[in-house]
Amino acid sequence: MAEDSEFEFALERMFAETPAMPDAPLFAAEVIQRVDRGWTARRALIGVAGVAGGLIGALQIVGPAGMAHVQGLAAHADEALASHLARGMNDVAYGGGLALEGQVMLMAGALAAVAVGFGLVRLIRES
Repeated sequence: MAEDSEFEFALERMFAETPAMPDAPLFAAEVIQRVDRGWTARRALIGVAGVAGGLIGALQIVGPAGMAHVQGLAAHADEALASHLARGMNDVAYGGGLALEGQVMLMAGALAAVAVGFGLVRLIRES
């Protein structure tokens, strides 16, 4: 038992007193350069993966019945888009404005709250 504790103390002492390496500053600079490199590519890759995951999730939620509905709408998209734009321009021209449903306002408020939360987290991390 005593031999084990002596060995552990000797081992701790050896690792606590690491020798100074002559190229330590160069090594640290190379590691920092490697870590800093490629953040733009990483951000783009994470963004693309997030969009792809969101689309896959939306397609899973909508399901086959929803996809059939979207395909049916796409078949008549030209006429529907033209009539919608004409109706919207007519409302704006005559002062009717565009009506927003309560769900749209609720979702916009929720997204704004999430954005404020992310901003606060970033502000706290940087200070």
